[in-house]
Amino acid sequence: MNYSYKEQLGIIKNIHLKDGERKTLNCPFCGGRKKFSIGKLDGKVMWNCYKASCNTKGIYSGPRSPDEIRAYLSSTQNRSFKSTINSLPEITASVEHHLPALQYLVDVNAYDAYKNGLIKVRYDPREDRVVFYNKQETGAVGRSLSNKNPKWFTYGELPYGIAVGKGSTAVLVEDVASACSISRIKGYTGIALLGTTLTYSIKKTLSNYTNVVIVLDNDAKSKALSMIKRIGNNATMRITKKDPKWLRAVELQELLN
Repeated sequence: MNYSYKEQLGIIKNIHLKDGERKTLNCPFCGGRKKFSIGKLDGKVMWNCYKASCNTKGIYSGPRSPDEIRAYLSSTQNRSFKSTINSLPEITASVEHHLPALQYLVDVNAYDAYKNGLIKVRYDPREDRVVFYNKQETGAVGRSLSNKNPKWFTYGELPYGIAVGKGSTAVLVEDVASACSISRIKGYTGIALLGTTLTYSIKKTLSNYTNVVIVLDNDAKSKALSMIKRIGNNATMRITKKDPKWLRAVELQELLN
């Protein structure tokens, strides 16, 4: 059944959210289990159901509280919601059953993170991609195994990047394979920016960690310095000529120390 925007809004307004908060729920419209995502940022509420047969999706700009107004005015970066969201793949297979997918995980030093349950990884046969999920499974990124463009494809929503690991020190890297590689080092959690931009949501996530290390290549040095200023005194920078996903564990240890 299709619901009008007005009908959706009648239910959405009854879901309480703080600014910056995101929830994953059973869809109140189609009943899809853990398929409904709703979040609030800068006073905007955005919701979406990832079940292909459900049309539930929308954005609502409601009134802001005084605290939300102050947070918005103090931010140096203007954020916006994506108008188009690619649904998570409904049909996936275990990477264990597709040798090229499994080999990719080994090649980029992501296999340990997958095997130790630090990240969910599946294979999307339709797109021929290795798919890395965030912890809430509201979003994922898929790496093409056949040089298909784009090389990385985003499914669902990933405003907070993808975190991999259990350490108290966060290591910011560009892609999720590098985040998986970082998680091999005890005490560190790799966080994939999925680019080189420090968003408001990712900055908020970093407040949960004792220290932050930014690892980018030399071409992104100026961006790394800018990130340090925004994060604060607990942030440091490491510059590398090779992506963390290509480094052996001993090389990573040397880089981080």
